[in-house]
Amino acid sequence: MTGIEEANVQTVVAYVEAYNRKDIDGMMACLAEDVNFEHLVDGHVTMKLTGKPAFRQQAEAAAQLFSYREQVLNDRTVADDVVSVKIDYRATLAVDMPDGPQAGETLSLTGHSVFVMKDRLIARLTDIS
Repeated sequence: MTGIEEANVQTVVAYVEAYNRKDIDGMMACLAEDVNFEHLVDGHVTMKLTGKPAFRQQAEAAAQLFSYREQVLNDRTVADDVVSVKIDYRATLAVDMPDGPQAGETLSLTGHSVFVMKDRLIARLTDIS
């Protein structure tokens, strides 16, 4: 790995560690001002955000949904400014979901995230589940 690739991986790891702690400021420090975020489920876009303010608003709301959450990074691939990782996700709900799981239930999911970096910050994040 090149020095830039290593720095990009460090940014991704710092972002995920902040995410796991529900440290919104720590997450935001890893993002480019014009960050683009997409969440895909079964190939369909379920959420799309542009810019740090929109990302922060969603991150703050999402953090309240869980009493505990953790992403574990697996099978990392790095190529230039792209860091691609398989993710194991586990969370405990803090609130009841409409027509879904209830507070206290644990969710376990696997997914894939692609981080596109610019100047060692996350410029685009695509979560795929």
